[in-house]
Amino acid sequence: MQYLVSASRCFYLPNIALIGGTYDEFNANDIKRCCIACARDHCCLGYTYSKTRKRCYLKSAVSNSEINYETISGLKANTHSGQGSILKNVKIEGGATAAVLFRKPEECQLYCTDLAYGIYSWSPPTPGEDGEGHCVCMTRIQSLQYSYGSRSAIFPPVASIS
Repeated sequence: MQYLVSASRCFYLPNIALIGGTYDEFNANDIKRCCIACARDHCCLGYTYSKTRKRCYLKSAVSNSEINYETISGLKANTHSGQGSILKNVKIEGGATAAVLFRKPEECQLYCTDLAYGIYSWSPPTPGEDGEGHCVCMTRIQSLQYSYGSRSAIFPPVASIS
């Protein structure tokens, strides 16, 4: 379920509510209005849409997420000509299909996109660990949470990255 908005893609997260960072809200008949408003606003990182209230909550930050069957959330496309989304200080958890260690988030990104996974999350090493961070490649998102130093992203299929 993805719509093109001003040459941007909407990345929808069904049954997930983004917690924290709400800076604006408005009535909307569908989530598409949230995506359009977020794409036009430089402060917006993502949004949560309440299906029962028909209300959109724009987010400038995310502290965590929770399962909520009454909501759909979305992330702003901010890279690859509006076809991908990079999230700083956010850790994505989900259907992990590959997990490796890399020193830099860029290495994680290359590894995961070379294997055609659409989602990756890299977290820096914890104190006492060797200098390599944790890289996880995924095909779906289960939750998001604030994690200082982490970097995550959603990318289109490798064939469409130019």
